[in-house]
Amino acid sequence: MGDSPTIDWTKTIVWQASASAAQLAECQKLALQQQQELLQDSQQRMASWTKRRQQALETGLEALSRMAACKTPVEMATIYGEWMSGSITRVLDDLDEAQAQAVKLTERLQQASKTLFDAQQAAASKVEPTLPVVTAPESWRQAAD
Repeated sequence: MGDSPTIDWTKTIVWQASASAAQLAECQKLALQQQQELLQDSQQRMASWTKRRQQALETGLEALSRMAACKTPVEMATIYGEWMSGSITRVLDDLDEAQAQAVKLTERLQQASKTLFDAQQAAASKVEPTLPVVTAPESWRQAAD
């Protein structure tokens, strides 16, 4: 992770050192809330994925059973085509959910980063660091002339 030319890290460090317990608690509360929302969303998506996998197993076994009883290749091809259509639909549903999860995760990460960055900037603008003025000794200045 490199330094960004658009971020003054001095202000961030000052904010971290001078942040009140209330500010830190608020940031932690926000982070925990967002983690809880992500976990709940992931749990719902995993339940949907598991349901589709169970459905795929059941329809696959049913299709195999029906194909075993077929008397013509046309019947078998029809049953296989029906099963394949449902299987592809489930895979596409998986991809749609994965994409939606990625979008939601990105939005929440962006929101959390913006909230934290705004809080840091607000706190850092209130506390400006004062650095001591250091001057070179007189002998160094004479040597430079």
